[in-house]
Amino acid sequence: MLGTFVILYLFLGGVGAAVLGTTCAWSLLFFRTRSRTAEQTRAFAAARRLLFRISLIVLVAAALCLLLDLGRPEKAFLLFTRPTPSYLTVGSFVLAGCLAVAGFLVVASATSGSHRPGPFIRSVEVFCLPLTLALMLYTGLYLAWLQAVPLWDNPFLPWLLAASSLSSGLSVVLVAVPFVLDWRLIAGWTGVLHRVHGWVLLLVALLFAGFLAAAAANPFALPSLAALVAPEAGGLWLWIGFVGAGVALPLAAEGFASRLPAPVTLMGAELLCVAGGLILRFCLVMSGSH
Repeated sequence: MLGTFVILYLFLGGVGAAVLGTTCAWSLLFFRTRSRTAEQTRAFAAARRLLFRISLIVLVAAALCLLLDLGRPEKAFLLFTRPTPSYLTVGSFVLAGCLAVAGFLVVASATSGSHRPGPFIRSVEVFCLPLTLALMLYTGLYLAWLQAVPLWDNPFLPWLLAASSLSSGLSVVLVAVPFVLDWRLIAGWTGVLHRVHGWVLLLVALLFAGFLAAAAANPFALPSLAALVAPEAGGLWLWIGFVGAGVALPLAAEGFASRLPAPVTLMGAELLCVAGGLILRFCLVMSGSH
């Protein structure tokens, strides 16, 4: 029903939006801090530039997956020149908006150095927050809109995939920051991100439980639900790849990291979290198609 490129498009779009939104929120908060030193500002400016570039690359990859799925590039222009009232059209406009904002912020962060962003750039970062949230929600609404698939006609699905996108995006941020010179000068901020990520992972677990309960209450969704969770039907990917490696292990790692006196980055757990988010989407699409 949905091809690999669509799954990758929805996953990469959500993750790219999460990285972009997290970076904008971090930037807005960081430059309001009066106690920051010049060295900390330089370290954060370098991290900010890197994260904006990563978000742009991921969003471009999402757009390319959409083009590859359409097969003919001219079809993509029709989404903008002859829009129809559908989630695909809305998502295309939101993705285009995120791409434009990410491209602008990449250029602006490269030219401003470690100086405090001006009022216009700060206003763009503020505008970016609801835009990226809309893109993260869209990745779930796109599936929920296909009501012919009972498993996807679930009120928890949009929020589950949005929270999963945010979790994967935070993992990308936490993996990328240690590659910045003098990143330990902003370790206090990354410690906050680790704690936030722990709460987001807990939210993902709760939403996933709600999704399973709602699906079990829908008799039309039971065959697809069995294909999703039964080990003999591919459920091992869900339980081991998503629940175990993508949620439980990173959640334990974040709890462990928050208790250490020195800053650490458990890259293995963060990368598994990203992989778990992708596995979740493949499992949902494959079982729903079944």
